[in-house]
Amino acid sequence: MPTFGIAIFPEHEPRRFADLCRRVDAGMFEHLWVPDERFFRDLGVELTLAALNTERVRVGSAVTDPFIRHPALTGSLIASVDEVSGQRVVLGIGAGVSGFKQLGVKQEHPQLAIREGVALMRALWKGGDLQFDGRTTSFHGGGLDFAPVRSDIPVWIAGRGPAVLQLAGEVAQGVMVGALASEPGLRYAEQNIAKGLAKAGRDASSIIRAVWLHTAIADDGEAARDAVRTVVAGVLVSSLNVLRDIGIPLSDELVGSLQGVAYGMNNPEMQRVARTLDDDVLRHFSVAGDPKEVRARVADLARMGVQHIAVVPWLAKGQRLEDYIDLLSQVAGESAQVVS
Repeated sequence: MPTFGIAIFPEHEPRRFADLCRRVDAGMFEHLWVPDERFFRDLGVELTLAALNTERVRVGSAVTDPFIRHPALTGSLIASVDEVSGQRVVLGIGAGVSGFKQLGVKQEHPQLAIREGVALMRALWKGGDLQFDGRTTSFHGGGLDFAPVRSDIPVWIAGRGPAVLQLAGEVAQGVMVGALASEPGLRYAEQNIAKGLAKAGRDASSIIRAVWLHTAIADDGEAARDAVRTVVAGVLVSSLNVLRDIGIPLSDELVGSLQGVAYGMNNPEMQRVARTLDDDVLRHFSVAGDPKEVRARVADLARMGVQHIAVVPWLAKGQRLEDYIDLLSQVAGESAQVVS
């Protein structure tokens, strides 16, 4: 069966965040993912809290990017938390989505920026003084002022575009496919991952295939589906340039309604599109339903080669995150029997 992880957004006050981390650690989860979203609480603080309030699960960024923070600083942060956690850190990195406009940062050449950022961080983790001259990233005459506990911290690259998926196949230990949850989307992702593996001469088994999955689970399946409608609309809006390449059948009317809509969970235009999405569209970009429906979808994902499900929780009306974590943990345990 796929392993499960869950994202805990850095939106909670420290005491509650720590409690949520301990609840995840006690459940049927292998990873606890912390998004690097501007302008929530700082990633380094939250990853440290996660490390100190867990004993078993791996803790990781899902995801940071090479633009907002210099990769050398991210490399120092990740190596520091790896030491605190007892070597349980995973670096999740992608192109990023938030904060660029506010900070005046340009998101240029994302595939190259990720490649160079990862190469620099790996070099820093090995120690010594560096001269690194890339097109997007440079680092001159220095290194980390402490010895990282390990030089081979796992790197998972996240994305949905072909170039980033190919890069993941080429250089990463894990690939986190962004919000594709059905056979056409995962087949598209695998084709691009395979191109990267072939370019690097790597074996297909050398990379973990994960899905960053918008997920709602509740006893009322319809309420769960309502919980993911707006974020699925956001996935569509942010994927306009690759929607046709992915191969998921979408009506011309729906694609037309996405034109000119700005991404934003509170954007009325995006919410209007969300209300038009039928359950079939939701199925391609999310998992949502009652526990039985979710278990069946997990079995489908396993048959399609997904090895890790990184759950992004979306709560049904009136649902508490604590109850969601417990319910998802129960489903994760029961899913093993469905898959087998």
